[in-house]
Amino acid sequence: MGIKQICNTITNYFNNSVSPFPQLPRSLLVCSMMKRPGMSVIRSVTNITKDLNKLGIPTGPMPDGSMNLTVGFTFASTKEQQRSIKNDMVVQASLAPGGATVVAQGANGGGPVTVAGTIVNFPPIVGKGI
Repeated sequence: MGIKQICNTITNYFNNSVSPFPQLPRSLLVCSMMKRPGMSVIRSVTNITKDLNKLGIPTGPMPDGSMNLTVGFTFASTKEQQRSIKNDMVVQASLAPGGATVVAQGANGGGPVTVAGTIVNFPPIVGKGI
C-alpha cells in the first residue's frame, strides 16, 4: 500500500463519517426528559430479537433440537452495556468563555442590587448515570 493510497483511505474515512444528530431546542429537551421511559434490558433484547428474526437469524430452538444461545448472549451483552451506561459512564462538557451569562441579586447598605456578568473561564459540565 503506497502513501497516496493510505492518504486516500484516511480522507475517504473522514468523508464517510456520520454527521451529528441535530440539536433539540432546550425547552423541548427539558419538557420531554420526564416522559422518557428509561432503559430496559428486556425491551432492548425484545427489539434485537425481532430484528434478528427479520434478518433470518434463528432465535428459537436449533434445527437439531439443541438450545439456541443467541438470545441468551444478547441478553447478557445488553445487560452489561446498560449497566455500564447507568453506573460507569460520565459525560464531560464545557462552555466556551462568553458562552453564558449570569444574573445575581442581592442587597447591600444601599438597598437591592442586581449584577449581570459573562462567564470568562471554561466551566465544567459533568453528567453521570443514575
